[in-house]
Amino acid sequence: MNQSENLLDEKTLNKLIELITQKTGIIPRDSHRSGIKNYVEKRMKELEEVSNSSKISPETFLSLIEVNPVEMALLINSSTVNETYFFREEAQFDVLEQKVLPDLKAKNPITIPITPIRIWSAACSTGEEIYSILLLAESLGIKTECTASDINTTVLEKCKSGFYMKNAIRSVDGAKYQKLLEQYKTGTGEFQLSEKLRSSIITKHINLSDLTDFPKNQNIIFIRNVFIYFSNEMKKQILTKIAEESLAPGGYIFVSMNEVAVLDSLMIPDCLEQIHDGKVFYFHKKVGK
Repeated sequence: MNQSENLLDEKTLNKLIELITQKTGIIPRDSHRSGIKNYVEKRMKELEEVSNSSKISPETFLSLIEVNPVEMALLINSSTVNETYFFREEAQFDVLEQKVLPDLKAKNPITIPITPIRIWSAACSTGEEIYSILLLAESLGIKTECTASDINTTVLEKCKSGFYMKNAIRSVDGAKYQKLLEQYKTGTGEFQLSEKLRSSIITKHINLSDLTDFPKNQNIIFIRNVFIYFSNEMKKQILTKIAEESLAPGGYIFVSMNEVAVLDSLMIPDCLEQIHDGKVFYFHKKVGK
C-alpha cells in the first residue's frame, strides 16, 4: 500500500470528530485534533497488520467506526484528555479540609461514623482525584462511599489498579497533602494504593452527555476540567441534571478553577448557590431544593 493511503485527510478527520461529538457531546479543541489524527493513522496500520488487508483507507476506517462499537469506544478513548495528578488544585482541598468535610460531619454528628459521606468524581480520569479526596476524608476520620466515573474505559482500568508513577505528584501544587501518600510509596518511588483503598471506590463507565445512570444522593461531586469541552447547551443540561438529581440537599459541587469563566449565570440552576472562597469557586445546594 502507498504510505499516503494511511494519512488521514481533513475531510475524514472532520467527520470522525463530528461522530465523537454526536456520541459524547465533547467538542475536541483544535489542539487535540493532532492527537486524534495520529491515533487513527496508527490504528489503520494496526488493522491492516491484523487482517493482512491492503484496503484500510480513511474512508474504510470511517465506515468501520460507524458500525463497530469497540472501535468507536477506542476512538473516544483517544479523544479525551487525561492529564491529572494527586491533590490537583490544592486550594480546593484546603476548602474540603477546612470547611466542606467538617460542615457535612457537623450536620450528622451521630450518624457520620456509620453513614458514609457520598462522593462522586464525575470525570475521574486515571483516578488520582478520587483517591485524593478519599485519603483526605480518611485522615479526618470520615467514612465515605466513593464513585469514580469516566467515558474513557482505559483510564477506568488504571483507576482500578491503583498504581501510579512518580509524575502523579507535583513539586508544588498539592504538595501540602502528599504526606497522605507516603505509606503507599514503593522502593522505587512509584505509588501502589492498597487493596482496601481500591475496593472502597466504585468505578462506572458514564457518558455525561447521555444524562442517564448518574449516581444519586451525593454529598460532594467533583466535575473538573469537563465543561470546557461541551457546548453551552450541554453544559447547562449536565449541570442541571447533576444538581437536581444527583446532589443531595446541602451538598457541594466543585468544578475546576479555570472553568469559572465558561459557566455563566444562565447555566446555574436555581437550587445552587455560588460560593467564592478566596480564589476557590464552588456550588452549594440549598436545603429544601
